Amino acid sequence: MKIPKKIEKDNREYIFEKIYPNFIMYKDSKLGTKTCFKRQEIGLIKEIKVSQEGRLKGINGIRV
Repeated sequence: MKIPKKIEKDNREYIFEKIYPNFIMYKDSKLGTKTCFKRQEIGLIKEIKVSQEGRLKGINGIRV
């Protein structure tokens, strides 16, 4: 997906700076501070929700 050049999050406007493998760096337009967001936080990737039953079934096969 295309990475947005400007985003608004928590009533602040951020401008795109740089891409890293695990996150994307943005710069606050007013303060100048740099902040990193994961792709899920920006909305580029939708979160996968796993039910509680699915987690329990995966754990049952492990012996301690």
